[in-house]
Amino acid sequence: MEHYISLIKKTLCFFLFFYAGFIQAEEILPEWQKSLQSLSSEERLYLEAFFRTMFTNSEGGFVLAGSKPVCMEGILSPDTFSTGQIGTKIHRRSVDLCEGYRTWRKYFASIPSKKLIICCKNHPDKQYSDWIHLLWINPQKLIEVVQENLPLFQYVLGPQVTPTSFLLFLTDPSQDIPHDYTLTGIFLGFGSQNALYYQRLELIQKQIFSRENPPFNPINERLNIPSVGYLGCDNAESFNTEPSFSYSTLRDEYQSLEEMGASSIETSPSSLFKIPLFAVYKKDKETLAILSRYQTDQKMVENLLLKPNFLEESLKCIFE
Repeated sequence: MEHYISLIKKTLCFFLFFYAGFIQAEEILPEWQKSLQSLSSEERLYLEAFFRTMFTNSEGGFVLAGSKPVCMEGILSPDTFSTGQIGTKIHRRSVDLCEGYRTWRKYFASIPSKKLIICCKNHPDKQYSDWIHLLWINPQKLIEVVQENLPLFQYVLGPQVTPTSFLLFLTDPSQDIPHDYTLTGIFLGFGSQNALYYQRLELIQKQIFSRENPPFNPINERLNIPSVGYLGCDNAESFNTEPSFSYSTLRDEYQSLEEMGASSIETSPSSLFKIPLFAVYKKDKETLAILSRYQTDQKMVENLLLKPNFLEESLKCIFE
Protein backbone atom coordinates (compact mmCIF):
# COMPACT_ATOMS: atom_id res chain seq x y z
CA MET A 1 0.00 0.00 0.00
CA GLU A 2 2.78 2.34 0.98
CA HIS A 3 4.46 1.53 -2.32
CA TYR A 4 1.39 2.67 -4.27
CA ILE A 5 1.05 5.85 -2.21
CA SER A 6 4.69 6.65 -2.83
CA LEU A 7 4.23 6.03 -6.57
CA ILE A 8 1.19 8.33 -6.70
CA LYS A 9 3.12 11.07 -4.88
CA LYS A 10 5.99 10.78 -7.33
CA THR A 11 3.59 10.91 -10.29
CA LEU A 12 1.85 14.00 -8.89
CA CYS A 13 5.20 15.70 -8.29
CA PHE A 14 6.22 14.96 -11.86
CA PHE A 15 3.03 16.48 -13.29
CA LEU A 16 3.28 19.51 -11.00
CA PHE A 17 6.89 20.04 -12.05
CA PHE A 18 6.01 19.68 -15.74
CA TYR A 19 3.03 22.06 -15.40
CA ALA A 20 5.11 24.66 -13.54
CA GLY A 21 7.77 24.45 -16.25
CA PHE A 22 5.12 24.89 -18.94
CA ILE A 23 3.65 27.96 -17.16
CA GLN A 24 7.14 29.43 -16.72
CA ALA A 25 7.92 28.93 -20.43
CA GLU A 26 4.69 30.72 -21.30
CA GLU A 27 5.62 33.60 -19.01
CA ILE A 28 9.10 34.14 -20.45
CA LEU A 29 7.97 34.06 -24.08
CA PRO A 30 8.73 37.55 -25.51
CA GLU A 31 5.71 39.76 -26.06
CA TRP A 32 6.41 40.06 -29.79
CA GLN A 33 6.37 36.28 -30.17
CA LYS A 34 3.04 36.07 -28.39
CA SER A 35 1.68 38.70 -30.77
CA LEU A 36 3.09 36.84 -33.77
CA GLN A 37 1.35 33.66 -32.64
CA SER A 38 -1.90 35.60 -32.30
CA LEU A 39 -1.95 36.60 -35.97
CA SER A 40 -4.45 34.97 -38.28
CA SER A 41 -3.02 33.51 -41.48
CA GLU A 42 -4.38 36.51 -43.40
CA GLU A 43 -2.86 39.02 -40.97
CA ARG A 44 0.47 37.23 -41.18
CA LEU A 45 0.42 37.60 -44.97
CA TYR A 46 -0.42 41.31 -44.63
CA LEU A 47 2.45 41.91 -42.21
CA GLU A 48 5.00 39.99 -44.27
CA ALA A 49 3.99 41.87 -47.44
CA PHE A 50 4.33 45.11 -45.48
CA PHE A 51 7.87 44.32 -44.39
CA ARG A 52 8.96 43.04 -47.78
CA THR A 53 7.59 46.18 -49.46
CA MET A 54 9.43 48.43 -47.00
CA PHE A 55 12.66 46.45 -47.42
CA THR A 56 12.73 45.89 -51.18
CA ASN A 57 10.85 48.90 -52.60
CA SER A 58 11.77 51.38 -49.91
CA GLU A 59 14.57 51.96 -47.40
CA GLY A 60 13.03 50.60 -44.21
CA GLY A 61 15.75 47.99 -43.80
CA PHE A 62 18.38 50.71 -43.41
CA VAL A 63 16.25 52.39 -40.74
CA LEU A 64 16.03 49.12 -38.82
CA ALA A 65 19.77 48.51 -39.25
CA GLY A 66 20.53 51.96 -37.83
CA SER A 67 22.24 53.75 -40.72
CA LYS A 68 19.17 55.77 -41.80
CA PRO A 69 17.18 57.91 -39.33
CA VAL A 70 13.82 58.03 -41.13
CA CYS A 71 12.11 56.49 -44.14
CA MET A 72 8.87 57.93 -45.56
CA GLU A 73 6.35 56.33 -47.88
CA GLY A 74 2.99 57.48 -49.18
CA ILE A 75 -0.39 55.78 -48.93
CA LEU A 76 -3.02 56.99 -51.38
CA SER A 77 -5.48 59.27 -49.63
CA PRO A 78 -9.11 58.03 -49.71
CA ASP A 79 -10.19 61.65 -50.22
CA THR A 80 -8.52 61.90 -53.62
CA PHE A 81 -8.51 58.24 -54.66
CA SER A 82 -10.12 57.48 -58.02
CA THR A 83 -11.50 54.18 -59.28
CA GLY A 84 -9.13 54.42 -62.25
CA GLN A 85 -6.25 53.72 -59.87
CA ILE A 86 -7.62 50.33 -58.81
CA GLY A 87 -5.21 47.55 -59.75
CA THR A 88 -2.31 49.87 -60.58
CA LYS A 89 1.11 49.34 -59.03
CA ILE A 90 0.65 52.43 -56.83
CA HIS A 91 -2.72 51.13 -55.62
CA ARG A 92 -1.38 47.65 -54.81
CA ARG A 93 1.56 49.19 -52.96
CA SER A 94 -0.79 51.41 -50.95
CA VAL A 95 -2.92 48.38 -50.03
CA ASP A 96 0.17 46.48 -48.84
CA LEU A 97 1.28 49.43 -46.73
CA CYS A 98 -2.18 50.22 -45.37
CA GLU A 99 -3.14 46.66 -44.41
CA GLY A 100 0.34 45.91 -43.07
CA TYR A 101 0.36 49.02 -40.91
CA ARG A 102 -3.12 48.21 -39.59
CA THR A 103 -1.85 44.78 -38.50
CA TRP A 104 1.31 46.28 -37.00
CA ARG A 105 -0.68 48.85 -35.05
CA LYS A 106 -3.10 46.22 -33.71
CA TYR A 107 -0.49 43.73 -32.47
CA PHE A 108 2.95 45.31 -32.22
CA ALA A 109 2.84 49.12 -31.94
CA SER A 110 2.50 49.03 -28.13
CA ILE A 111 5.58 46.81 -27.68
CA PRO A 112 8.65 48.98 -26.88
CA SER A 113 11.54 48.93 -29.34
CA LYS A 114 14.77 50.92 -29.23
CA LYS A 115 15.36 50.32 -32.95
CA LEU A 116 12.12 51.15 -34.73
CA ILE A 117 8.99 53.25 -34.47
CA ILE A 118 6.38 52.79 -37.20
CA CYS A 119 3.73 55.49 -37.37
CA CYS A 120 1.28 56.93 -39.86
CA LYS A 121 -0.26 60.37 -40.19
CA ASN A 122 -4.03 60.52 -39.72
CA HIS A 123 -4.57 62.99 -42.57
CA PRO A 124 -3.31 63.79 -46.08
CA ASP A 125 -0.24 65.99 -46.22
CA LYS A 126 -1.02 69.69 -46.67
CA GLN A 127 1.51 70.09 -49.46
CA TYR A 128 0.99 66.68 -51.11
CA SER A 129 -2.75 66.23 -50.62
CA ASP A 130 -2.95 62.93 -52.54
CA TRP A 131 -0.83 61.14 -49.95
CA ILE A 132 -0.85 60.11 -46.32
CA HIS A 133 2.66 59.70 -44.93
CA LEU A 134 3.83 56.42 -43.37
CA LEU A 135 7.09 56.68 -41.41
CA TRP A 136 9.69 54.23 -40.20
CA ILE A 137 11.89 55.91 -37.60
CA ASN A 138 15.03 54.76 -35.82
CA PRO A 139 14.70 56.88 -32.66
CA GLN A 140 18.34 56.70 -31.59
CA LYS A 141 19.64 57.59 -35.06
CA LEU A 142 17.13 60.43 -35.48
CA ILE A 143 18.09 61.99 -32.13
CA GLU A 144 21.75 61.68 -33.13
CA VAL A 145 21.43 63.52 -36.47
CA VAL A 146 19.16 66.22 -35.04
CA GLN A 147 21.65 66.83 -32.22
CA GLU A 148 24.50 67.10 -34.74
CA ASN A 149 22.53 69.68 -36.74
CA LEU A 150 20.54 71.26 -33.93
CA PRO A 151 21.23 74.94 -34.88
CA LEU A 152 19.69 74.30 -38.32
CA PHE A 153 16.59 72.69 -36.80
CA GLN A 154 16.26 75.53 -34.30
CA TYR A 155 16.71 78.14 -37.04
CA VAL A 156 13.78 76.70 -39.00
CA LEU A 157 11.49 75.35 -36.26
CA GLY A 158 12.35 77.67 -33.37
CA PRO A 159 15.03 77.79 -30.66
CA GLN A 160 13.00 75.63 -28.26
CA VAL A 161 13.16 72.50 -30.40
CA THR A 162 15.28 69.63 -29.05
CA PRO A 163 16.15 66.23 -30.55
CA THR A 164 13.59 64.54 -28.29
CA SER A 165 10.82 67.07 -28.96
CA PHE A 166 11.42 66.74 -32.70
CA LEU A 167 11.07 62.95 -32.41
CA LEU A 168 7.76 63.42 -30.59
CA PHE A 169 6.65 65.92 -33.23
CA LEU A 170 7.49 63.55 -36.08
CA THR A 171 5.66 60.62 -34.47
CA ASP A 172 2.54 62.68 -33.71
CA PRO A 173 -0.14 61.51 -36.20
CA SER A 174 -1.80 64.94 -36.23
CA GLN A 175 1.35 66.84 -37.26
CA ASP A 176 2.45 67.41 -40.85
CA ILE A 177 5.92 66.50 -42.06
CA PRO A 178 8.24 69.56 -42.01
CA HIS A 179 8.45 70.91 -45.55
CA ASP A 180 11.87 72.48 -45.31
CA TYR A 181 14.08 70.74 -47.90
CA THR A 182 17.23 70.97 -45.80
CA LEU A 183 15.72 69.52 -42.62
CA THR A 184 14.00 66.78 -44.61
CA GLY A 185 17.26 65.81 -46.29
CA ILE A 186 19.02 65.66 -42.92
CA PHE A 187 16.47 63.53 -41.08
CA LEU A 188 16.15 61.23 -44.11
CA GLY A 189 19.87 60.55 -43.77
CA PHE A 190 21.35 62.34 -46.79
CA GLY A 191 23.81 64.56 -44.95
CA SER A 192 23.64 68.27 -44.16
CA GLN A 193 25.85 69.47 -47.04
CA ASN A 194 23.96 67.44 -49.64
CA ALA A 195 20.65 68.65 -48.19
CA LEU A 196 21.72 72.30 -48.36
CA TYR A 197 22.79 72.02 -51.99
CA TYR A 198 19.67 70.12 -52.98
CA GLN A 199 17.49 72.72 -51.29
CA ARG A 200 18.80 75.35 -53.69
CA LEU A 201 17.94 73.17 -56.69
CA GLU A 202 14.44 72.58 -55.31
CA LEU A 203 13.86 76.29 -54.70
CA ILE A 204 14.95 77.25 -58.21
CA GLN A 205 12.68 74.58 -59.69
CA LYS A 206 9.87 75.78 -57.43
CA GLN A 207 10.19 79.27 -58.93
CA ILE A 208 10.25 77.91 -62.48
CA PHE A 209 7.01 75.99 -62.00
CA SER A 210 5.14 78.21 -59.55
CA ARG A 211 1.97 80.05 -60.57
CA GLU A 212 2.80 82.70 -63.13
CA ASN A 213 2.05 86.42 -62.81
CA PRO A 214 1.58 88.71 -65.81
CA PRO A 215 2.98 88.84 -68.50
CA PHE A 216 2.54 85.01 -68.36
CA ASN A 217 5.63 84.15 -70.34
CA PRO A 218 7.26 80.86 -69.26
CA ILE A 219 9.49 81.61 -66.27
CA ASN A 220 12.22 79.22 -67.35
CA GLU A 221 12.54 81.15 -70.64
CA ARG A 222 12.86 84.47 -68.86
CA LEU A 223 15.51 82.97 -66.56
CA ASN A 224 17.22 81.36 -69.57
CA ILE A 225 17.03 77.93 -67.90
CA PRO A 226 16.28 74.83 -69.99
CA SER A 227 12.95 73.16 -69.28
CA VAL A 228 13.38 70.46 -66.63
CA GLY A 229 9.97 68.82 -67.04
CA TYR A 230 6.70 69.52 -65.32
CA LEU A 231 6.91 69.21 -61.53
CA GLY A 232 3.26 69.91 -60.71
CA CYS A 233 3.95 73.13 -58.81
CA ASP A 234 1.76 75.51 -60.80
CA ASN A 235 -1.00 75.38 -58.19
CA ALA A 236 1.33 76.98 -55.67
CA GLU A 237 1.43 80.71 -55.23
CA SER A 238 4.02 82.70 -57.17
CA PHE A 239 7.46 82.12 -55.71
CA ASN A 240 10.75 83.95 -56.22
CA THR A 241 14.27 83.33 -55.03
CA GLU A 242 17.52 85.19 -55.58
CA PRO A 243 20.83 83.69 -56.76
CA SER A 244 22.98 82.30 -53.97
CA PHE A 245 26.27 83.77 -52.86
CA SER A 246 28.90 83.74 -55.66
CA TYR A 247 26.29 83.43 -58.46
CA SER A 248 25.16 86.36 -60.58
CA THR A 249 22.09 84.62 -62.09
CA LEU A 250 19.80 81.73 -61.23
CA ARG A 251 20.73 80.18 -64.56
CA ASP A 252 24.40 79.96 -63.52
CA GLU A 253 23.48 78.51 -60.15
CA TYR A 254 21.08 76.00 -61.66
CA GLN A 255 23.62 74.76 -64.20
CA SER A 256 26.27 74.48 -61.50
CA LEU A 257 23.99 72.41 -59.28
CA GLU A 258 23.02 70.13 -62.17
CA GLU A 259 26.70 69.51 -62.97
CA MET A 260 27.76 68.97 -59.35
CA GLY A 261 25.13 66.44 -58.32
CA ALA A 262 25.75 62.70 -58.53
CA SER A 263 23.64 59.72 -57.53
CA SER A 264 24.48 57.94 -54.29
CA ILE A 265 24.06 54.54 -55.94
CA GLU A 266 26.91 55.36 -58.33
CA THR A 267 29.23 55.08 -55.33
CA SER A 268 27.93 51.64 -54.33
CA PRO A 269 29.12 48.32 -55.77
CA SER A 270 26.60 46.53 -57.95
CA SER A 271 24.17 44.68 -55.76
CA LEU A 272 20.73 43.12 -55.79
CA PHE A 273 19.77 45.58 -53.08
CA LYS A 274 20.49 49.28 -53.61
CA ILE A 275 21.57 51.73 -50.93
CA PRO A 276 19.27 54.74 -50.32
CA LEU A 277 19.04 57.02 -53.35
CA PHE A 278 19.95 60.68 -52.88
CA ALA A 279 21.94 63.42 -54.57
CA VAL A 280 25.59 63.67 -53.54
CA TYR A 281 27.07 67.14 -53.94
CA LYS A 282 30.05 67.01 -51.62
CA LYS A 283 32.02 63.91 -50.70
CA ASP A 284 32.97 65.41 -47.36
CA LYS A 285 33.69 63.44 -44.20
CA GLU A 286 30.01 63.28 -43.27
CA THR A 287 28.89 62.03 -46.70
CA LEU A 288 31.62 59.39 -46.89
CA ALA A 289 30.66 58.10 -43.43
CA ILE A 290 26.97 57.95 -44.45
CA LEU A 291 27.76 56.02 -47.65
CA SER A 292 30.02 53.63 -45.74
CA ARG A 293 27.30 52.85 -43.17
CA TYR A 294 24.74 52.27 -45.92
CA GLN A 295 27.08 49.87 -47.71
CA THR A 296 27.71 47.99 -44.46
CA ASP A 297 23.99 47.62 -43.71
CA GLN A 298 23.25 46.71 -47.33
CA LYS A 299 24.48 43.15 -46.78
CA MET A 300 22.56 42.77 -43.54
CA VAL A 301 19.28 43.70 -45.25
CA GLU A 302 19.99 41.35 -48.17
CA ASN A 303 20.62 38.45 -45.79
CA LEU A 304 17.45 39.18 -43.85
CA LEU A 305 15.35 39.12 -47.03
CA LEU A 306 16.71 35.68 -47.90
CA LYS A 307 15.74 34.13 -44.56
CA PRO A 308 13.05 31.41 -44.90
CA ASN A 309 11.43 32.75 -41.70
CA PHE A 310 11.76 36.38 -42.87
CA LEU A 311 8.88 37.81 -40.82
CA GLU A 312 9.95 36.25 -37.53
CA GLU A 313 13.59 37.27 -38.06
CA SER A 314 12.54 40.84 -38.88
CA LEU A 315 10.47 41.09 -35.70
CA LYS A 316 13.34 39.63 -33.71
CA CYS A 317 15.65 42.35 -35.07
CA ILE A 318 13.12 45.01 -34.09
CA PHE A 319 12.43 43.89 -30.53
CA GLU A 320 15.60 42.11 -29.38
